[in-house]
Amino acid sequence: MSAPLGDRSPAEPRVSLVLLPGLDGSGVLFRPLIRCLSPELRPIIVAFPPDRMLGYDQLLPLVLARLPASEPFVLLGESFSGPLALMAAATRPANLRGLILCATFVRNPIRFCPSGLGLLAHPAIFRLFPALSRVKSILRSGENRELPALSAEALSQVRPEVLAHRVRAVLQVNAVEQLRSCAVPVLYLLAGRDHVVRPHNAREICAVLPAVRVVRMQSSHWLLQTCPDAAAHEIATFVHDIHQNSFAAVF
Repeated sequence: MSAPLGDRSPAEPRVSLVLLPGLDGSGVLFRPLIRCLSPELRPIIVAFPPDRMLGYDQLLPLVLARLPASEPFVLLGESFSGPLALMAAATRPANLRGLILCATFVRNPIRFCPSGLGLLAHPAIFRLFPALSRVKSILRSGENRELPALSAEALSQVRPEVLAHRVRAVLQVNAVEQLRSCAVPVLYLLAGRDHVVRPHNAREICAVLPAVRVVRMQSSHWLLQTCPDAAAHEIATFVHDIHQNSFAAVF
């Protein structure tokens, strides 16, 4: 699918797309999206340390250090990284032009699940996580046959203790105030068949910040992996609209 940035005016600068990954933190799962991105978007993947148990507050300085200092950029937070993207945006980086939230949340995404249950996120459970995730990926392979191999590669790079720590961080995070104070346009990519981050999370985000543009796609939680072409098109449209000063909310 052709991205609309091809119609941009010569005065519009090239834009970096800073990508913050999901729970694995590797960035491996961004490969399908990157292949579909407009050449006018320069991807920058911020990978997280696979062997260090860092929460959102500890990951934030790593993200801020990778943000472009001399060119405009859009920040994308996938799943686990949605709150992290909001925290980074709340620091008001000089060149930030927009924020994209993909299949994500602003606080504990599981209804009726107290944050204290994070104590049950034991590393032993996550030693089985790569195998279980691979099975799920295989079941979804009709959407993208590359997904099982990508999932296996991504999860093989991170220690079970780190995965468990990140899950505990998810259950305790609260980025509502960062969302409320967001000063740039926001796009939310909603996975219509997401059984990991349920639709009430998108509704909560819109309730806090009604100007959010929501685009719904009929995909599983792995939206960027199973619908990379459509996602790339929506990202390019969003960036184009920002440059044209014609951002409009879509509900």
